[in-house]
Amino acid sequence: MSGTITTMPGPGRRPKARPRRELREVTLLVATIAVVCGVGLLRPSFMSFSNLEFMVLSAVVLGLVGISQTFVIMTRGIDLSVSAVLGLSAMVFGLLSTTDNMPVWQALPLCMALGAVLGCFNGFLVAWTKIPPIIATLGTYSLYGGLTFIYSNGLQVDQVSRNFANFGNADLIPGLPVPTPVIALLIVSLVAWFVLNHMKYGRSILAIGNNSSAAYNAGISVRRTLLGVYTISGALAAFAGLIFVAYTGSATATTGTGDHVELQSIAVALIGGTAIAGGRGNLAGTVVGSVFLSVVITALVFLQVPAIWYSAGEGLMILIAVTLGGRRGAKS
Repeated sequence: MSGTITTMPGPGRRPKARPRRELREVTLLVATIAVVCGVGLLRPSFMSFSNLEFMVLSAVVLGLVGISQTFVIMTRGIDLSVSAVLGLSAMVFGLLSTTDNMPVWQALPLCMALGAVLGCFNGFLVAWTKIPPIIATLGTYSLYGGLTFIYSNGLQVDQVSRNFANFGNADLIPGLPVPTPVIALLIVSLVAWFVLNHMKYGRSILAIGNNSSAAYNAGISVRRTLLGVYTISGALAAFAGLIFVAYTGSATATTGTGDHVELQSIAVALIGGTAIAGGRGNLAGTVVGSVFLSVVITALVFLQVPAIWYSAGEGLMILIAVTLGGRRGAKS
């Protein structure tokens, strides 16, 4: 699956995005395997099936918010509210399960619709009121986080119903040991790839990321496109929240925000090859980057590295990814 969209090369120049993209993905895969093997030698329990499954499911959550962040960053934006949307949807999903006994097939679309509405509000702030994305979503980060505390009323989800737990841990296809969330991430990735590579909407996202004024002059509805991008971001963040509470069986008022998921989503998008300046995204790289970051974070836990260093490490990875991306853009 190739999720990269780049500008067309000039006359006499050959496109080099694909080899570089593939090299980045291969490098991330090799680094991930190296970390797994290295930590596994030091801490054999790191290689246990339960821990490997936990890292995969954590990567699914990171992958979903990473894809949502990829869409936004491609338009030269940023969405800091994804962690708050994730937390609010996880709390709503969990409480619907424990207090209202609502079936999964009813709660899932309801919570995703909630995420889409919250994301749509972000898009309205960015596209119509012209508030810079980082300011607008920083404000809604606090707003949505506050709504989570208000809705939960101090309660927390300790255990979800069997149907919800099966959604997070059971295999979708009998006999095929692939958890349902992994299948969900693959489907979302394929749909996102199709949108970015084979639909007019994807080309509009690229055009806005390269030059929004030129895109407007070319007849692209910049406002509607941005509204759609942030709506997608909210819906995917909400979906990630549903999967989180389904496989962990718990949710608190600080779910998402307490783990700095917004920084992690930015990290996996940039590590995967999405340009911070917009106009280029790599969905496959984002998914591989989510696996890499999930493995690294879990490895730090097994190596008993103090938790206060986790955010510093994530920030360092973002800086390195931005620096390498800037050099790549300068060379091209």
